[in-house]
Amino acid sequence: MLGEQGRGRPEAVARFEQRLADLKRNGCNVLLVGTDATDAACERLLGESSAGPRYRLFATTDARPDAARAKLAAVQSGPYADPAAVVNWPADVRGGVADVGDVRGRDGGAPCGRDGGAPCGRDGGATRGRDGSEPYTRVGSSARGSTGSANSSAIRTIPVESDDLSELRDRVEDAVASFEDEAGDLSPGELRLCVDSLTPLVLDYDDQLVDRFLADLIGIVESAGGMAHYHLPADYNSEVVQRVEPLFDAAVEVRRSEARVEQHWHLSDPDFSTGWLPL
Repeated sequence: MLGEQGRGRPEAVARFEQRLADLKRNGCNVLLVGTDATDAACERLLGESSAGPRYRLFATTDARPDAARAKLAAVQSGPYADPAAVVNWPADVRGGVADVGDVRGRDGGAPCGRDGGAPCGRDGGATRGRDGSEPYTRVGSSARGSTGSANSSAIRTIPVESDDLSELRDRVEDAVASFEDEAGDLSPGELRLCVDSLTPLVLDYDDQLVDRFLADLIGIVESAGGMAHYHLPADYNSEVVQRVEPLFDAAVEVRRSEARVEQHWHLSDPDFSTGWLPL
């Protein structure tokens, strides 16, 4: 993935390529920005089943669960029957109405649960634990490595039942733990998480609480060697993107240009960006 900014700078290009390889090998958290054509990038980041088994998890905040299930089913192909789940945080539970055209951070001081609930950090040792419900259902088959057709009805939905960000975090953590129990030990890159989107968080919650929540999720993904991407439908140069970008390993802009979808990567380590490249 070499853009115009990398041409003629072999040392920088080598660092960039090495960093991308490290992210794929060790897991990463990527901020996905833009208001057009992000679905194609999302499906690419969810990974192809033909490349190996995947454990895919959606956390929906302002996306519809049915759309998440359809996207998950679309990438379930190849010789592997992949487990998948959707953690759903509906608007009538979290409260507030996120406006994609008004994405910005708030500077208030409300706790994670806006009605005075627990803050969004770890709760000092109290553990929520697994929810005791049925195991995750594989799409198409119950045997790892066997073939089967994608079936969106087999993708489990896990509800978030309060407006407390810590519960959203816990449900994601429970889902990842269940995947780990099933796999025995997740290999690097097997876990794929999509958070769609960050809009309700940055609109309705204090910046520090959002940062703490994201740090928790990033840590969960890193511990599992997974790859996660987080939708934020805003311009890359917007204030909200520039504020949260340092939390992530990379930011990827996506746009539709004439007849193709293009991507533009920004890596924080090293500080390097590509030009616009075909997706």
